[in-house]
Amino acid sequence: MNIAKKPQTDGDILHYINQTKDFWKVKNFQEEILDFEGFPPHVPDDYHFYIGHPEIAVDYRSDRGTSFGDIIPYTRLPELLKIYYKGCKVFIPKWFIDVFQHNPYVDGTHNFDYKWGSMGTFGTTIQRCTNTWGLRTEDYTPKLFASPNIKKRKNTILFTLNSKTGGRFGDNDLLEEVVGHLSKTYRCVQLGLSDDYLVKSADTHVLNVSRNKLIDFVAEFPIYIGAQSSIYHIAKGLGLKTIGILPEKQRLKEAGSIQTIFAGFHPDYVQLPLLTVTNQMEVIPCGEKHFERVKHFQPLFPNEAPNGGAGENSIAGYNDTINHLGWLYPDTSHLTMSPLGTDRCPTLSKKTIDMALNDEIYPFNDDRLWDYYKYKDLWTMPKDSEIIHTKKEESKLKIISSHIPRTGGNLFRNVLYDIFGARAANVNVRDRVLYDEKYFTKKEDFLLYEDYGDHPTWNKYELTPSVDTKHFQCIHGHFRLGKYSDLSSHKLVTWLRNPIDRLISEYYFLKSSPSHHNPIQNKIIEEELSLYEYCELEFSKNIYGKYIEGNFEKINFIGITESYNDSLKKFEKMFGVKIGDSNYPYFDVESGDSDFKNTIQNSKWDLYKEEYEKIDRGFIENLNRDDMEIYKTAVDINKEYAL
Repeated sequence: MNIAKKPQTDGDILHYINQTKDFWKVKNFQEEILDFEGFPPHVPDDYHFYIGHPEIAVDYRSDRGTSFGDIIPYTRLPELLKIYYKGCKVFIPKWFIDVFQHNPYVDGTHNFDYKWGSMGTFGTTIQRCTNTWGLRTEDYTPKLFASPNIKKRKNTILFTLNSKTGGRFGDNDLLEEVVGHLSKTYRCVQLGLSDDYLVKSADTHVLNVSRNKLIDFVAEFPIYIGAQSSIYHIAKGLGLKTIGILPEKQRLKEAGSIQTIFAGFHPDYVQLPLLTVTNQMEVIPCGEKHFERVKHFQPLFPNEAPNGGAGENSIAGYNDTINHLGWLYPDTSHLTMSPLGTDRCPTLSKKTIDMALNDEIYPFNDDRLWDYYKYKDLWTMPKDSEIIHTKKEESKLKIISSHIPRTGGNLFRNVLYDIFGARAANVNVRDRVLYDEKYFTKKEDFLLYEDYGDHPTWNKYELTPSVDTKHFQCIHGHFRLGKYSDLSSHKLVTWLRNPIDRLISEYYFLKSSPSHHNPIQNKIIEEELSLYEYCELEFSKNIYGKYIEGNFEKINFIGITESYNDSLKKFEKMFGVKIGDSNYPYFDVESGDSDFKNTIQNSKWDLYKEEYEKIDRGFIENLNRDDMEIYKTAVDINKEYAL
C-alpha cells in the first residue's frame, strides 16, 4: 500500500488538488464551486434567529432529533450569525442545552415545533445551516465550549470504538495491538458504553458518561482517536487533535420492513474536501437545481432520485458512501479498519497511527489541501499550469512573543506587524466576537499568528490553535511562555513592567472598558470592587510567575516598559531588524513616548488622576513580592543588552 507523501512544493499541492477535482468531476472550480449560489437567505425581520429542529423520533431511532449527533452541527451557527448580523439574538431549542450550555453566543431558548435546520451530516450541515441564513463559511467544524476551569490531561489519548450509524470495529486483535503500541508513549483512555468491547491494553475504561458532563470530559484530553461517533465531532468542536478511524462496510440493522441500513466507509471514496458541498443529504429538500448538481459531481449518487426501494442501489444502501462521507472533516487524517486502504486513507496499523499523530497522513495538517476559499488561487489554477517546484526558504527571524496584559504588548504587536509584513497580508479571524485567533498570510508565507484565547491568570485555559503554528514566523498573544516550547527555532520575547503600575493600570482598564465575556471584568463592575479588593484576589497577584512558569532562563529578550524606546532599540540591534518608517516612526516623541504615556501608562488618566495620587503603592507591593523580584532581575538583564 502506497501512502500519500507530505507535499514539499507548490507543485505537490497542485497534484493533490487536481486529483480531488478529477474525482469530483470539477472542470471549472470558480464557476462550479466558488460561485455556486446556495439557498436564498431567510432573515427574520426582528433579527431574532430561532435555529434548530424539532424533537422527533423515527421507528429505528428513538433519540432522533435530541442526540448529540443531531445537535452538534449547529454549534458554530450562533457565532456566525452574530458576526454577520450585528445586534441579532440567537435562540436554540430547549433540548439543545446540554450541547450549548457554555456557548457565549446564545441568548436564550425556544420551544417551537420547527425552525430552520437539518438533521443531516456534519461536514454539510454546518454549511447548510449557514446557507439557510444567507451566510457562507469555510469552517467545516462545529465549535463547542467547555467549562472555564477545565484542566488538560498531559500526554493522554481518548479513544472510542463504535458509532450507532458510522459502524462498529470488528478486529479486536488489531485494536489491542495498536492501543498497546500507543500505551508505550501515551496514557490511553477508552470511552464507551457498557456493551462495547473493552480494549485490554488501554490504561483506563470510562463507561456511560452522563450527557450533561460529556463535553467537559472530552475537553480534558489533547488527542482523540476513533469512530465517527458524537465524540469525534465533540473532539473537533473543542479543538482536540483528532484522527478518524473508519470501520469496514457492514450491515447495521433493519429499518422497518423495506430498507436495509448499511454503515462503514470505503477508503477509496475519501476524497476531501469537495464532498462537503455535494453531499446528497444537503440537497434533497432543495429542488431539482441542487439535485442535478449533486448527481453531476457525486460519482456515487444514484442515477435516479430516491424512491424507496431496497438493497445497495437504494439511498439506504448508499448510506456508507454518500451520507456518511459528509461526516468526515477535510482537515483531519483518517485511517481505515479495512485491509484495502488507500494512499489518502491507509489501513490502521502501528506505523500509520504514528504517522497520523505526526501529521504525516493526508491532509498533513496543511490547509492548502482543504481551505479552497483561502487558497482559491491554487484551487482555480488550470491543470496544465506550471509551478516552481522549490521548497520555501525559511525565514531567518522567528519570534514567540508572550504579551502579559498592560505591559505595552499592543504597541509591540504593531512593531511585529511591520517586521513580519502583516499590514499587507491576508487577515484570517477565527473568532471575531471573543477574539481568540487571528493570523496573517501572504501567498504561501505564514507571517504572524495571534493567540489571545488563553487565560493564564485566572483559569489556566489554553486555546488549541486551529492552524499548524510551526509554519508561522511569529506568534504573539496572551499565553504562558512555555506554551510553544516545541518550536525550538523561535526566539522567546516578552515585556515586563513595574508590577505595581501594571496592576493599577489593569484595574482601571477593566473597570472602564465595555464588559463582554471577561468574568474578572464582570466581577469588578457587578461587585463594585475597589482597587485594593481587586489586588487581593488570588488571580491578580504575581501574574508574572503564572506567565513565566520556570521559563525565565529561556527568554531571549526582555523588554522593559518604562524604558520602552531604549528596549526597542536593543531589540532592533539584537535581532538585526529595522523598526519603524515614515508611517510608523516608533522612536519619535509623538509615537513612542506619547503612546507610552497614553496607552501603556494609563489610558484613563484624566478620569482617575485624583485616585492615582492617593494609591497606597506599598500595599500592592506587599501582595506581589514574587513579581517584584522577577521585575528587578529583568531590569538588570535588560541593562546588559547592547544599544
